[in-house]
Amino acid sequence: MTFLHLPTLWASAFTATTIFIVAAVSGWLRKPKTFDVPIVGADSGDANALKARYVQEADQLLREGYEKFKDAIFQVITPDGPRIFLPRKFAHDLKEYNRHEASGMKALGDRHVGHYTTIDHESDIMLGAIKIDLNRNLGTFVGDVEDEVAYCFETQFPPCRDWTPIDLHDKLLRVVAQASARIFVGYPMCRNEEWLDCSTKFATDVMTGGEKLKQWHPYLRPIAQYFIPEMTQIRGDHQRALDLLLPELNRRLAEPANPDDSPHNDMIQWMQERARKTGDTSFNNKELANLQMLTATAAIHTTRLAIIHALYDLAARPEYVEPLRKEISEVTKDSKGILQKQHLTQMKMLDSFMKESQRHSPPSVATYQRKAMIPITLSNGFHIPAGTIVQCNTNILDETPASWGDPHAFDGFRFYKLRNRTPEDVNKFQFASPTYDSMQFGFGRDACPGRFFASNQIKIILAYILSHYDIKFEDGVKERPKNFLFEVNVLADPTKLMLFKRL
Repeated sequence: MTFLHLPTLWASAFTATTIFIVAAVSGWLRKPKTFDVPIVGADSGDANALKARYVQEADQLLREGYEKFKDAIFQVITPDGPRIFLPRKFAHDLKEYNRHEASGMKALGDRHVGHYTTIDHESDIMLGAIKIDLNRNLGTFVGDVEDEVAYCFETQFPPCRDWTPIDLHDKLLRVVAQASARIFVGYPMCRNEEWLDCSTKFATDVMTGGEKLKQWHPYLRPIAQYFIPEMTQIRGDHQRALDLLLPELNRRLAEPANPDDSPHNDMIQWMQERARKTGDTSFNNKELANLQMLTATAAIHTTRLAIIHALYDLAARPEYVEPLRKEISEVTKDSKGILQKQHLTQMKMLDSFMKESQRHSPPSVATYQRKAMIPITLSNGFHIPAGTIVQCNTNILDETPASWGDPHAFDGFRFYKLRNRTPEDVNKFQFASPTYDSMQFGFGRDACPGRFFASNQIKIILAYILSHYDIKFEDGVKERPKNFLFEVNVLADPTKLMLFKRL
């Protein structure tokens, strides 16, 4: 009987030995790239402490870099090696480069070892479907998305007849995922529980698996990936997405063919039409399922986080609630409270509040990032080798234009007032507008293509909450919960619950 266990013992010993050898060699091979620019915190002499600071308080490190070096380029020591940070002014140098020359997507992919986590995948079909088809059809989806949001609150939230604690991170994940799926995969697929679970779980596996894999030297990652459970789960997520999507694709295939009058108007249809028109033979059902996972990852989690930040800001400053409710009521009075596409552009106070919330709690303290796909020389002569990731230090509130008022105060109607200054300003200062002074969605030719979609989703969900609920923090919470930092990412405190009460 003992011999029956020997293969298992040998396998375990081999695995343990392999992990030990790979870990040892990984540490020996890791030789960080260096640049001839000052290092923030170099006087401490403790590289490991600087790496830990970058993970836990990157905002303070970047603030130190700004105060010490001002308009100079500097670098920060990170677990991935030195990272170059540029003053905001150099965004002008980079903004005209296209995504094949200076890529935001490739920079994001590298941060999450996208070659292994599968997010390092740029598709012209996907980008065309987002930049052109999605943005062109946003107005037609307002009613559908509002219906899905209402359905989620009715089925996923408790009755809230009295003050009821709500985990926003959990509940809003479902709301945003389902509202987005209404556009991405259509109805009734958008209410498929397994699909929603798959599309939300994939992003978590990517983030967790990527961080674990980054601890290994690039030479060893082809082997190390098989020792990380989340990396295996990512492959399973893609297969599961395909398995779930196939019945819907087959159902559509069985419908009478009429390319000039399709009954579907969603991301599935747009991608299929683009592949057909361009003759892209590499686009198949597997590729479609993969792109659906990538699209959901880009859309769901950042949108949910922006809504949570806005709700935290509203609960901390309840004086904004009634003016916002009044605006929502005024713009929808002719449609008996039902949202229509023009209403979203008319909600200028809500748009301003969202923008101010994002100004104080951006998705990242360095939202403008690019990977140089070609050698680039900046206007000051600094050379960026191909393959290098650079980021702009974009969250220094001191750089706010003087005409905007107190840069450090929270003024929810700051941008509403700026838009009302002159007729020329009426269409400026909007939430989804990337500018030199507002880079939360990037800047230049490679700015976030889904920003208009995100703006609409956030407005629809916030308008629904404001119109149907009172909100407040739990007893004992006296001020807005402080944000958490993970590297340059700004996260809302996940430990706090919010109280909801139905109006």
